[in-house]
Amino acid sequence: MPTAVSMLEAFGRNFPGLTLLLTMLAYLLGMGAGASASLLLWRRQRFEASATLGAILMRALLCAVFLYLPTAIAAGQETLFAAPTLLSYAPGSVVSAPGRIALDVAIRFVQLVGLWAFIWGWILLNRAHARGYDPGLGGKGLAHIVGGSLCINIVATLQGLAQTFGLETLLIYVLIPG
Repeated sequence: MPTAVSMLEAFGRNFPGLTLLLTMLAYLLGMGAGASASLLLWRRQRFEASATLGAILMRALLCAVFLYLPTAIAAGQETLFAAPTLLSYAPGSVVSAPGRIALDVAIRFVQLVGLWAFIWGWILLNRAHARGYDPGLGGKGLAHIVGGSLCINIVATLQGLAQTFGLETLLIYVLIPG
C-alpha cells in the first residue's frame, strides 16, 4: 500500500524530467521568438505600421533569454543572491527521515514552479509589447520574473526572510542553508 512518503518519493523522481521539459519548451519558444523578430524586422523594412521597434527588440530579448536559459538563470541568481548556483541545504535537527523526503520534494517543487514562473514572466512581457505595450501585462510579467527568481533559489529567499524578521533560530531547526 503506498504511503505519503512513497508517493512523494515517486513525485520527486519526476522533477529532473520536468525541468528538462521546461528547458526544452524555453528553447522552442526562443527559436520561435527569434523567427518572429526576424519576420517583424522584415515587415518593418516594408514600412508596415504594426511592426514596432519595441516589439522587435522584445522578441529578440526573449529569444536570447530563452536560448541561453541556464546562463540567464545563473546570471539572475548571481545578481540577486551573490551566488551563481542554487544554495544547498541540510534538513534541520527536528526533521525526521520522512520529513526530510517531504522537505526535499517541497523545495524542488517550489524551484520547478519558480522556473515556470520565470519563463511565463518573459512570455507576458513579450505579449505586453506585442499589443502595443499593455502596462498591466508588463507589471505581471515583471512580477512573475522576480517571483520566479526568488522561488528558483527558495533556500536563500527563506534565509533572507528569516534574517529580516529575526527568525534565524527557528529556520535552523527546519532548514540549515549550506
